[in-house]
Amino acid sequence: MRSIEKYLKGYGDVYLIADKWPEWYNGKVILHPDVSSRKQLNIISKLFQVPQERFIFWNDDHFLLKELHVNEIKTWYHGTIREAIGKAQGKYYTALRNTCDTFGDIRNADIHVPCIYEAKRIKEVFGLNWADKDYVIKSAYFNNESGEEITDCKINRPISKEEIEERIKDRLFFSTGPNGLKTAMIKKLNELYPEPSKYESL
Repeated sequence: MRSIEKYLKGYGDVYLIADKWPEWYNGKVILHPDVSSRKQLNIISKLFQVPQERFIFWNDDHFLLKELHVNEIKTWYHGTIREAIGKAQGKYYTALRNTCDTFGDIRNADIHVPCIYEAKRIKEVFGLNWADKDYVIKSAYFNNESGEEITDCKINRPISKEEIEERIKDRLFFSTGPNGLKTAMIKKLNELYPEPSKYESL
């Protein structure tokens, strides 16, 4: 939220979709529990809860590093689904494989940047065989769009503050994960976004 308030221009209402009320947050919340142990199915079930017909989808691990207007959000991708399959494991590998089997070796839009969805097209993606298969949602949604390539950047291992600064240099977005959210990363995030968000209650 701090990176959005600092750099994003032109956005409207913000909704946080969660399975329980976050104590730190004082904005609008849509409560929706996970429907299964399948991550991709949980994500798409939550997308159905968004009240707007057209909206920005922004994960909680996406950080914006430069000024950006919502009209400048593109269909970003990094490489192809087949390339992503070669690096994936477990359930995510299976979801990528199912998507590739359905749409072919399309562009990999499932990277750590926001995107713009339309509710009616989300329903089209849900029309796939979700009864016993998972798919990667962004790539399935944008399967027939050309988009613009951007290098994905997710830091999910402990590295030094200097290494973090080198990794995120000149980027528009970066992301982190549980294994990367250590002392150096927390320090850098506080340097990048020192001002509390208006949505923070603590």
